[in-house]
Amino acid sequence: MSLRKLAKINQRTHRERPQPESRGTFGYLEHKKDWLQRANDVSIRKKKLKHLRSKVLEKNPDEYRHHMVRSGISIDGIHRELDPDSDDETVLQKKFEGVKDLHYVKHKLSVERKKIDKLKSTLHLTDAQVTPNQHIVFVDDEEEAKNFDPAEYFNTDPEFLGRRFNRLTKEAVSKNAVIAQDKEQVKEIEKIRRTQYKELQLRIEREKELAVVLQKLELKQALENSKGNELKPKMIKKGTANRAAVYKWTYDRKK
Repeated sequence: MSLRKLAKINQRTHRERPQPESRGTFGYLEHKKDWLQRANDVSIRKKKLKHLRSKVLEKNPDEYRHHMVRSGISIDGIHRELDPDSDDETVLQKKFEGVKDLHYVKHKLSVERKKIDKLKSTLHLTDAQVTPNQHIVFVDDEEEAKNFDPAEYFNTDPEFLGRRFNRLTKEAVSKNAVIAQDKEQVKEIEKIRRTQYKELQLRIEREKELAVVLQKLELKQALENSKGNELKPKMIKKGTANRAAVYKWTYDRKK
């Protein structure tokens, strides 16, 4: 044993100054280490309160509501954050969202297709979304191009040049092939025809939306039927307003 340790054994034990008996009722006599601990506790509490106050000031009052509206459990059972900027469904698709009978949607789709075919046969139209055609006529020289008369070339009346269909010739007009007898009746017929074209365009768009609704309902039914099976659905592509989502049923091997 070293002399230093031997000297410490025989020295007087250091003791802190105790609380005088006359002041015993006031409790424990604090020392410097107690003051440091209390000061550290106070500073920690101040920092925590400052942090909480800043959180309260920066908090969005609608944060909880926004999270509830913009998130949810999808049809495959996984909780996902919804994209607020994307419009995945149209008004018609939202109306048919709660429909579970696929035969009803198929019936509506077949009725819409029959109406489209009937309108097409009435308007002598095979496609409602055909781009405007350009009829190119070749001439021999520039002088003939300047003096070119479309009505004379097509052998029709100038009023029928704007037609893309059923452009009657002068012989057909002379044989009373035109129902109308004056310009007012011709304008009225053209107005009715434009209305029919507009109706046809709307029905074609509705037919496409119903086809997408049918795809989404079939997918939803397939996902519900796959619950509890070994094959688990996995989303490959997110659904949009023009097509249903794409899922792939995969088998997860258990170790």
